[in-house]
Amino acid sequence: MSAEAAHRVSFPELHEPFALRGRDFLALDQFERTDLDRILALARAFKRMGPASRRLDLLDGKTLLTLFFRASTRTRLSFAAAMQQLGGFVQCPDAQDMRLNLDDCPGKGESLKDTARVVERYVDAVAIRVGGAIGHPDAAPRPGRGDQIMAQFAHWCGAPVINMGSDLHHPTQALADLMVMQEQFGDLQGKKLVVMWAYTPALRNLVSPLSCLMAASMFGMHCTLAHPPGFDLDAPTLERIRQVCRASHGRLEVAHELGSALSGAHVVFARNWWSPNYYVNTVEEELRLAQRYRDWRLTRDWMARTEAARFIHCMPFDRGLEVDDDVVDGPHSLVYDQAENLLHVRKALLAHLLADERQLRGLA
Repeated sequence: MSAEAAHRVSFPELHEPFALRGRDFLALDQFERTDLDRILALARAFKRMGPASRRLDLLDGKTLLTLFFRASTRTRLSFAAAMQQLGGFVQCPDAQDMRLNLDDCPGKGESLKDTARVVERYVDAVAIRVGGAIGHPDAAPRPGRGDQIMAQFAHWCGAPVINMGSDLHHPTQALADLMVMQEQFGDLQGKKLVVMWAYTPALRNLVSPLSCLMAASMFGMHCTLAHPPGFDLDAPTLERIRQVCRASHGRLEVAHELGSALSGAHVVFARNWWSPNYYVNTVEEELRLAQRYRDWRLTRDWMARTEAARFIHCMPFDRGLEVDDDVVDGPHSLVYDQAENLLHVRKALLAHLLADERQLRGLA
């Protein structure tokens, strides 16, 4: 049975009425598995349509405001393309120019409440990318602050708010992760995903590994988190992932040795992330800690330990540091399909949040 046929058999409820319109999209586990199935089904439909999906008028007259407080390539471009291909408009001001007071520093800009209450009168949805390491120069970076800012803005804003990447959640990236894995395997129940720490001096955020694990756990995958000592991911979020695993008959294990972790893997995601002490360490301390584990790199030899695993990555990756060229460019690499799927899942999400439900019937 093909992966596409498996989707049709497994998810017959996709054509039933749904209630995603107008909701905030801040974290995957705020939604039911069936909600995600519906978004993914529409994403697959858009992808099958090919060039015809670039000339839809599902969001004619609608406007999306995107606010980037952190740098972005794929997220910025794919959200803009998604909205425009649905017939809508995108406003993407320089977020720093809006003088938003992200850290409640007196006299340092406009409050989140006031900004949110105003922009809801101008636009139909707001998408935000912000982290606790970003804010007013006088404010200390704080872990999880990006999620707090996102939640506060959503509380005050009457338009739907979409998380484009915070400290702990990157839900639209995780949808693209799910989509590319489903294209390979169909039903993901019981498939083994390894999310492994990999060395680079870039000191990357931990949000994408956490979100990939959350998504996989909702779909019943057997997840192994592999990292050297001292690179634990956020403990409360991992506990939430374990709760989700119990409900989905998935599994989450933590390993500190790559050989056993990679054995039997169907999918490998090799990504650097900073230590839990990033917000108190100096950059030099973080670099010294990471350099102890320069041998944590995904190579062809390590991939040989797997079950012919597919390689996925949210990008960017450092070739020759996090992962070798012959893995990235090899026959089991899905990174460019995965990146393409960002467009389709974000288009599907925007359609579900903003389009008239009657316009979507028959598309998925």
